Formats: sequence, C-alpha cells, structure tokens
Amino acid sequence: MDLHALFLRPRADDMSLFDLFVIECQKLRDQHGYNHLRFGVFDDFCVKYIKHVCNLKNVWLFKDVPDELLTQLSLKRHDRGIDIVVESDGNYYAVICKFKKWVPHKLNPLKKNNLSKFYDLVSRTGPWSQYIVMTNCDYCAYMGNRTVKDYSITARKFRKITQEQWIQMCELEGSLTHTSQSTDSQVALTPEQLRAARLARFSPQVAAAGGEPAP
Repeated sequence: MDLHALFLRPRADDMSLFDLFVIECQKLRDQHGYNHLRFGVFDDFCVKYIKHVCNLKNVWLFKDVPDELLTQLSLKRHDRGIDIVVESDGNYYAVICKFKKWVPHKLNPLKKNNLSKFYDLVSRTGPWSQYIVMTNCDYCAYMGNRTVKDYSITARKFRKITQEQWIQMCELEGSLTHTSQSTDSQVALTPEQLRAARLARFSPQVAAAGGEPAP
C-alpha cells in the first residue's frame, strides 16, 4: 500500500493516518480475502513502524531472516507463528502481526486464541527478550497472566504516529527523485524540498521558492 498517497489524501480532522490505513486494509480484505492482507500489507506496515518509529534497524520479515540467525534462535524456515524478528544490541524480539476486522464505535479485542501459535513457538525457541504483538485491535486478551516480556502495540499507539514519522515510514527521503527539465538525469530531493513538495500539494498558493505562502 502506498503510505505516501494516504498521507496526501484529504481526511476528517478527527481521523488519524492509521485510521485511514485501516479503512484501506479493510477494503483489501473484502476484495481479496484475509490471506492477501495477512502476508503483505499489514506485516510490511509493522516492519516500517519498527524501523522508523521505534528506531530499530535490524528488522526482518520471517521469510527474510538469515539462515544462520534462524539456527541461532532454534527456528526453522517452515515455522508458523512469528511474523517479524528484530535484533537490537544482541537482544532478539519475536513479533506477531494481527490485522482483524475493525468495527467502529466499539472496542475491538484481539482474542487470546489468535495468539496461541505465537506463544507456542516463542516458548520453545529464542532466547527472546520480548514477545511483541502488533495489531489494529484496541487491546489484547493474553493467554494467562501478562509477563514483563509481553508487549503490545495496538491501535491506540498506532494512532499516535506523527506526520513526520509517517513520512519516514513512506521511505521517500533520499530516494524520491524528479527529472530535471534541462537534463534527463534524476536528482534526489532533500528533506526541505520534500516538505515543500508536500506543502505545495495541499495548497496551490505556496510559492515555489522556499515553500512560503504567496502574498
């Protein structure tokens, strides 16, 4: 999903960028079924969140975890239950991503039976510093008592993503290019140019130089 296109799309003042993302995910789910979403859009979103909001750089979708790291963590490539593996300062974190149908105007729980395979797998692999659940639901119903290793990132945290963090998750800065009118070469936009371009999309009265409003 194009996170930058979502950023540029008009939305109600009380709607977060994450709420808009969830609405688009719901459409994908309705059109293509759960598997399309489960193995793509939401997992990729969670990877970008970990990298750009949590500021952790060693992040792998399970299918991309290096073989030697799988062996170190007693995992096998065909294992199911863990969606993302994160490494930071020699510590390892197991992550499960769960997107569930969201019903507005009510609390949407992630039920404990949705986490059974995850907890079964982390209990016999690792060692893990934390077990992280990432979900669009409002809260998680854990299996048994929650421990210090259990951590959840739910809709409430996702809604707090700032506009600058969202732009970082778009992974445009340093890679967004435009074609020069005088040459065929591509020039990377600076962060300042990117911000000016975003502002220009919202207001046609923005001056071209410096991004200041025209008098």
